[in-house]
Amino acid sequence: MRRILFLTSALALSACNSTSVVQDSGIQPIDFVGDKNALEKMWIVSKNDYPIYPTDAARRGISGCVDFSFVIDSEGKAQNIQVIKAIPDSTFISSATKSLKKFRWQPTKSNDERQPAITTLQLDFSTTPVMKVAECIAGDA
Repeated sequence: MRRILFLTSALALSACNSTSVVQDSGIQPIDFVGDKNALEKMWIVSKNDYPIYPTDAARRGISGCVDFSFVIDSEGKAQNIQVIKAIPDSTFISSATKSLKKFRWQPTKSNDERQPAITTLQLDFSTTPVMKVAECIAGDA
């Protein structure tokens, strides 16, 4: 009986160990922050999503942006999403985050191993037809 209990415990422990190894592949993402050209040689956007403009912000004529840092994982999805900057305050964070989670990237031919990548992306919200990045950054002052 002890032998069966020991074997069952050993089998369960080895299954736990193999599960954690599979989940943590050990592949570290390459940092492409500040180098969009290099990122585009590895990953290209295959699906983007336009964030929903928060009703209250639209009524009040508020424009802004949310700047993110995140990892494009081996499946082409945004993971480890972090807000770098949000203007004004947190008005657009929820909508922008939901939108970013819907984005998808395809690996290029030079990225057949689907190497994860760290990058940034800014999603803009504007009540005018065109709002330049500089105008959004200037709103930070």
